[in-house]
Amino acid sequence: MKKLLNLPTATGIDRVAVASACIGCLSLFLPGIACSSTSVDICKEPAAESHLTIAYYNQEASSFEGTPGETNLENLDTDVRFRLNDEWSFGAGHRYAILNVDQIALQTNGYLHTFFFPVHRLSQSDERGFRFSIAPALSASSNVASDPDEYSSESLQLLAALIWNRHLSERLDLHLGVCGDHRLGEYQVYPVINFRWQIHPDWMIDFGFPRSQLTHQLSRNLATSLSISPNGNEWHVKDKSLNSHSQLVYEAYLLEWLFSWRAHEKLVLAASLGREFNREYDMTLLDESRVRLSSASATRFGIAITWSY
Repeated sequence: MKKLLNLPTATGIDRVAVASACIGCLSLFLPGIACSSTSVDICKEPAAESHLTIAYYNQEASSFEGTPGETNLENLDTDVRFRLNDEWSFGAGHRYAILNVDQIALQTNGYLHTFFFPVHRLSQSDERGFRFSIAPALSASSNVASDPDEYSSESLQLLAALIWNRHLSERLDLHLGVCGDHRLGEYQVYPVINFRWQIHPDWMIDFGFPRSQLTHQLSRNLATSLSISPNGNEWHVKDKSLNSHSQLVYEAYLLEWLFSWRAHEKLVLAASLGREFNREYDMTLLDESRVRLSSASATRFGIAITWSY
């Protein structure tokens, strides 16, 4: 794999991330690219390389169930990561969601931001290790995020993960731990379990919760994957006058196919096609009424570019 992808010599951390002789691991082949858009995924193992990633996602309009109106989401993601050494890395990220709603007057303007600043600490031996990740975050509508005087405990978040891993064999790793974040909507602390199995030199399975993924290395520079994971978030929002405020909670699951091309040693381009389902909005309307609305499943497409350094 090191010769095939022009990667540096593997460390103990890389061994757990890829398993021995792994060819298909997406975290190395696609540094920083993942099915995301709405949620901040602090549970996922950070990529092995320092990188900058920019991604755009557009979701088709879907109707609300039981009430008039429809909605769609556009997302712009930015992630930057700096790997200091085999133990420490840090970075910054931004999730920008544009919530468009017809026939319903929301309290918020629909421009939703999540800024976050992850720090990762990894410790690894030949057979086992652990990772501690923490990410202070600000998640709010644009009229809150643009004015520090409007920040409060309702707009600030603290995302964290503590993951243990064990190398079970040359082809199988086990990851166990706990995460706390908003990918299930409201903040929750939940268990993490993942089996990473190199079933074939070109095939990798990550099976568990909250994320499962099948990855296939098609050729020297092409890879594809199919994944499923929750994709929610929560924002502190205010009306135009800044007098009324509430929490907007989004819950959804995302099934997504991703295709990637390493166009250059340091440049990766990707396209994705996904389907969001079990979509729920818990939000306040302009008249101060609180509603919980379901919307139909929706297809989305995405493009992403990653530069490693």
